[in-house]
Amino acid sequence: MSDVKYQSLFGKKLGVDFVAAASAAFAVSPFITIVDRSIIENASGRNKLGAALKSGIITLLTKPHRFVRSRPFLLVFGVYFATYATANSIDTICERLETDNQTPKFLGTTIANMTTCIYKDRAFTQMFGTVVPKGLPLASYGMFVTRDALTIAASFNMPGSVAAEFQQRGWILDSERAANAAQLLCPAGIQFVSCALHLLGLDYYNRPNVSLASRMEFLYRTYIKTTLTRIVRIGPAFGVGGIGNRMVKDKGNEFITARSW
Repeated sequence: MSDVKYQSLFGKKLGVDFVAAASAAFAVSPFITIVDRSIIENASGRNKLGAALKSGIITLLTKPHRFVRSRPFLLVFGVYFATYATANSIDTICERLETDNQTPKFLGTTIANMTTCIYKDRAFTQMFGTVVPKGLPLASYGMFVTRDALTIAASFNMPGSVAAEFQQRGWILDSERAANAAQLLCPAGIQFVSCALHLLGLDYYNRPNVSLASRMEFLYRTYIKTTLTRIVRIGPAFGVGGIGNRMVKDKGNEFITARSW
């Protein structure tokens, strides 16, 4: 293949990266918007978790055109588009440079996800909390940063190694099934750790001056139901969304590569 054609193929692959990212982000954002808003309303005491989830689903089903144009939806879409697009493009660039993609993908995707997700969380906390809107305390930023780093590692770096382990141990021999299982299990499993950080970050915003004992009591009351809700949430976000992103990217690259020869 000539250098000009190779350059053209590289550009088209980056285009596929962005199309795959946008497709995955649009598919998962409605559900994630509803869950994130509901968790924040429940943590602040503004609404019960079940009632908030029900209200969000009704709005999505009865007014979908307004829902997808709302600020909360656009904020969530922006988070996942930026995250997937960064991961995809780093994979493509590293493939072009023939270099390992693990560290660049973790760092790049963490930065993209962390900056957009913290901006989204700050906006959601201010929109759907019960206190007068204010800046996030440093403790909340720290909790959210650690939470996001764990989620990114479990969503983009761990699945490949876990899928290989599944095959090596003979648990799942088919490579596609192993990859899909790992993509679903890794982001969900990390929620048992990251959910505690998420709740504490919200509590530092909503109740800045309470005792550690009071925070632990709040965590005890909300941890189980919130963790289960976030596991359900993370399934579409980085599980189903990750599978869809990979499928669109792989099929798109197969198509443009076949047409380039």
